[in-house]
Amino acid sequence: MASQAKEATEPKGTGPFSPFEWMLSLRYLRARRKEGFISVIAGFSFLGIVLGVATLIIVMAVMNGFRQELLGKILGLNGHMLVQPMESPLTDYAAVAERIAKLKGVRVAVPIVEGQALASSPYNASG
Repeated sequence: MASQAKEATEPKGTGPFSPFEWMLSLRYLRARRKEGFISVIAGFSFLGIVLGVATLIIVMAVMNGFRQELLGKILGLNGHMLVQPMESPLTDYAAVAERIAKLKGVRVAVPIVEGQALASSPYNASG
């Protein structure tokens, strides 16, 4: 009795498309002669959906590659972490970089100098 009730509540055609969906789609894709215009509209609609989905997939793939490249360039220019002293200038920068490089998970520790500069040429000055 319980198995009959279970069978009655389960939908038939549990695959990706039910028989009704197949019948409905084939009806509009293969229209009769007097309903030929419906077939043209359905074809254009199908083509539009295919082009839209293809464009979306291509744009997502390109943007994902662009994101990876952009992150690589940004992190190549600036590191993940910047260590600065609070009050006095950092004079033992080589020892600090060496201590940081010994930490687990650190690949490279490089001391850098950051400040303002003026670059000039006979034609222009910038800085």
